Parts: sequence; structure tokens; C-alpha cells
Amino acid sequence: MPSCLKKIVIILVGTLLLPTLLHAGYYKWVDEQGKIHFTDNYQRIPEKYRNEVSKSNYGSKKQVKAPSRTTPEQVVVHFNRQHNAIFVNAVLNWKLPVIFHMDTGATSSMITRQDALALGIDPDSKPKQRGRIADGSVVEFPVTYLSSISVGDAEVNNVEVAIGNSRLLGMNFLNAFQVSIDAEKGQLILERKDLEKKSESPSVRAEKNNSIAELDNQIEQYEVAIRAKENVIKQIESDINYREREKKKAESILKGVQDRKRFESSDISSDSSKQRKIEKTEEYIERIDRHIEIKEDEIEMQKKQIEQLRDGISQCYGMIDRLR
Repeated sequence: MPSCLKKIVIILVGTLLLPTLLHAGYYKWVDEQGKIHFTDNYQRIPEKYRNEVSKSNYGSKKQVKAPSRTTPEQVVVHFNRQHNAIFVNAVLNWKLPVIFHMDTGATSSMITRQDALALGIDPDSKPKQRGRIADGSVVEFPVTYLSSISVGDAEVNNVEVAIGNSRLLGMNFLNAFQVSIDAEKGQLILERKDLEKKSESPSVRAEKNNSIAELDNQIEQYEVAIRAKENVIKQIESDINYREREKKKAESILKGVQDRKRFESSDISSDSSKQRKIEKTEEYIERIDRHIEIKEDEIEMQKKQIEQLRDGISQCYGMIDRLR
């Protein structure tokens, strides 16, 4: 595709998304049977009810949420695209990684029941709301608050989310930012709207402190595992040293037998005995070589695992720096 055409496509994508980003919201109306309906698409409202429609309060709190104190002025994250859907990596409550479908038509974000349980949230104990989803059906889902949703370095605190069957990143997160998309580079650009960084609530600070304590504990566990693997490596190295000494002894014996066989007078029975001893010694040396090779592979495996643990420690320290 020519570069000029790519630029046009990018501009069109941004132009098409902008009205949705600015005006997304839920509408509420009551039908003839007294049933309450919600939808995020005004065109789905039957014409006879449009004069009575009202904006739902659901999700309105999220539209004034500000990014956390640690969020930089601009965050650029890469996204994956499947057909026309955009997917981004995110972290819930500073510890649970998930993949969100970015849905600019949804006022509220949504997590799955499994996500809630992994975060220690009981979905059955939460209040429920009814709403009409994209396929037109009306569903009832529990609603809860998350202390944090992070997409890259962009973080929003105290985010209300529905608990359903999908992971959706809705407008109560996105409205904290000016959102733009670089379709050519596959980048989502989030620029915070507030220039003044807000102070944290005590509950958010308390949960961050708990997360820091959990990360400190995780670092200690990583360090214990590293020390254990370093001890295993020392034991293996000691075993290899022993086997190498045994190999040198065997090689010395082998050389002596071979020399005697070569220079002593020929005797069939004596030669046969020496040959058997030579063969056994050679087999013993081969077994030692195989044993040493296996042990050296074990050392490499332990070293790789130590590297992974150290990477985990670095990630924990990076997260602690963000939380502080």
C-alpha cells in the first residue's frame, strides 16, 4: 500500500473512532411491560420510546476518573488486531495480567468471573445491573470496583467493572485519556487529560502497600530459589571434579596396560587378559564422559532457571517503583 494511502487510512480510522470515544454512553428506557432496558447504541432504541429515553448513570463515575499519580503524560502501547477488533495487554490490581478487547462503545469495562475469583472477589456477593449488550440481548451482571487497571504505564484507579463472559476495556478507563491510534505501527497512544496529578485515596494507598508487601515476599522467594539452585550447581560441579579425577586415573591405568601389552613378550592368554582390561577401562572412561556431559547440561539448565528468576526479581522491583 502506498505511504500516502496508509496515512489516509490512519486518518480515517481516527476520524471514525473519535465520535464514539467522545459520545459513548448507556441509554435507558422502559417498555410497555414495565421492563427496564439499557443500550449503548441510540439506534437500537425503538422509535416510540426515544422521547422517553434517559441517560443511565451506569458508568458515569468513570468518565471523571483521572490517571494515577504514576502515569506519565503520554503512554504508547502496542496492540494486536484481529479483523476489526483491537486487543491490548493490561494488568488488574497490579498483579493479574489479562488481554482486553478495547471497546469504545462500552461505557464500562468488563472482566470475567475467573478474573474476579483470581483477585479474591466473589461475584455472587456483588450487586447486579441489567444492560443490553452489542448483540441486542439483555443480560444481568455483577458489578465491582478494581483498585487499578493498567495498560502499559497508563493506570486508572477505583474503576467500576462488570463481571461477565468477556474482557472489555471500556470508556470508564479510556475517558481518562486522549486516545489516538496509529494503525500503521499498531500503536495505541494514551495522553492523560489532567495536567495536575491527583492525590491517592487511603484505600488505594493501602492496597498498593499490600501489593508492595506481596512483591517483596515474591522477591524473597525468588532469592531463596536462586540460592538453592546455586547450591545444586556447586554439588554438580563437585561431582564433575570427582569424575574427572576418576577419569584421569582410568586413563593412566589404560595407558599402562597398553604399554605393557605392546612391549611384553607375546602370550595369548596374557594378551587376552590385557585386552579385556583395556576394553573395560575404555568403557568406564566412556561412562564417565557421558555422566560429565549430562551433569554439564544440568548446570546449564540451572543457570537458565536462575536467569529467569533474576528477571522475575527485576520485574518485581520495577513494579514496586511504580507503586511507590
